[in-house]
Amino acid sequence: MGDEKLRVMPATARPYVLGALASLSAAAAAIHFAVVFEHFRDYLLYGVFFLVLAWAQLIWPAVLLWRPSRLWLWLGLAGNAAVLAVYVASRTVGLPFGPDLHHPEQVGGLDVMSCVLEFALVIGCAALLWRPSLADRPVRRRGGVAAAAALLAVPVLVIAATAAVMTPGWAGPEGPAGMASGSGMAASSGSGMAASSASAAGMGDMGSTDGLPDMRMYGETAPPTASQVLAAGQLIKATDATLARYQNVQAAFAAGYTYVLRTNGEEHLLYQGPDPAYNGLNPQHPSSLVYAINVPHHAPILLGAMYIENGDTNGPQVGGSLTRWHSHLVVCQNGKPTVAGFGVHLRGSCNPATWHDTYTSQMLHVWVVPYPGGVFSDDLSQAATDSAVRAVLAGK
Repeated sequence: MGDEKLRVMPATARPYVLGALASLSAAAAAIHFAVVFEHFRDYLLYGVFFLVLAWAQLIWPAVLLWRPSRLWLWLGLAGNAAVLAVYVASRTVGLPFGPDLHHPEQVGGLDVMSCVLEFALVIGCAALLWRPSLADRPVRRRGGVAAAAALLAVPVLVIAATAAVMTPGWAGPEGPAGMASGSGMAASSGSGMAASSASAAGMGDMGSTDGLPDMRMYGETAPPTASQVLAAGQLIKATDATLARYQNVQAAFAAGYTYVLRTNGEEHLLYQGPDPAYNGLNPQHPSSLVYAINVPHHAPILLGAMYIENGDTNGPQVGGSLTRWHSHLVVCQNGKPTVAGFGVHLRGSCNPATWHDTYTSQMLHVWVVPYPGGVFSDDLSQAATDSAVRAVLAGK
C-alpha cells in the first residue's frame, strides 16, 4: 500500500528548479576560475576578488541542493546582483581603483556569458522568494530515462553554452586569444591618449599612413661623442637604480603607475598622478614602467622604462644618436583618433572631413635587460619581448 501511494504522489518542480539555479551558479564559477590567474597578473585585488567570487559561486549551489532556504536564496540574489553592478560599472565608467582607474574595460564574450548566467540566477532566486509555491507545483511523472533527461536538460544546455563561449574565437579580451595578444586598454601620459585595443604589429614594423610615417624619429644621427656615450651610460645606470624598487608590479601600482597599456606581451604601467616630475627625462621618476606579462609560471618581469615628453617638447638627446626619441602618427579612422600602425583607438571622436593627422609626444625607451636592438630600442614586437624574457630567465 505504501509503495502504491508513493507511485501515485505527484512529482514537483523542486528538483528541476533547484538544479537549474545550481547549474547557473556553477557555470558562472567556471568562467571566473578560468580568468582568475589573468586577473592576478593585472592586479592583486582583482585576482583575490575573482578567486573569492568563483569559490562562492561554486559553494552556493552545493548548499542550495543540500539544504535550500530563503536566506540562502537571498544571499544568491544579493551576491550576484552586486557582481552585476560591479561589471556594469567596470564597462561604463570604470572602477575607482586598480590599474584601469576610471577607464572602462572592453566587453568580451566570457564576461557577457557570465552576466547572462548571473542575471538568470537573480531572476530565478527572486521568483522563488516571491512565490515559493513555484517549486512545489506538480509535474507529470516520467520514467527513469525521461526523468533524468528532464533533470539534466538545463545543466547540459548551460554547460554547452558556457563551453562554446570559452573558445578562443568567442571569449573576447579575457579568453585565450585576448590573453595571448595582450589586448587591452592603452594610454600615453605625455599625449593624454587612451586606447581600447592594440594590433599585433610592433614598433619595429612601422610603415606609413596617408603618406606620413607611422613612427617619426627625432635628433641627430651622427656617431656619438665620447661624452655622449658616457651620458648614455649614466642614464642607463640611473634608470636601473630607480627600477630596482619596482621589480614587484604591486610596488608600481602603489607609486601611482596605475594606467595600463598592453601590446605584444608587454605591459606599460604609466604614471597617472599629479606630479609633473614624471614628464620628460627624469631617471628618478620614469613616465612609464614596462613589464613582460603572460610569462608561464612567473610574475611580470620588469624590462625597462619609457620616458614621455610633455606636449610638443623635444626630448633631450643626452646620448646623441644613441638616444633618439620617437613619436607615433595619430589619424582619424571610423570616427576615432587612431594610432597608425597599431589600430589603437584613442579617447573621443573625430570628423574625417576636418581632421589633421598629428603625432604623439616624443618617447624614449631604456631597457635594463638584454633587449634586441640595444638598450634604447624602439621595437615592441612580440619577438623582441620573447627574446628579452628568454634572456632574463636564462640568467637566473
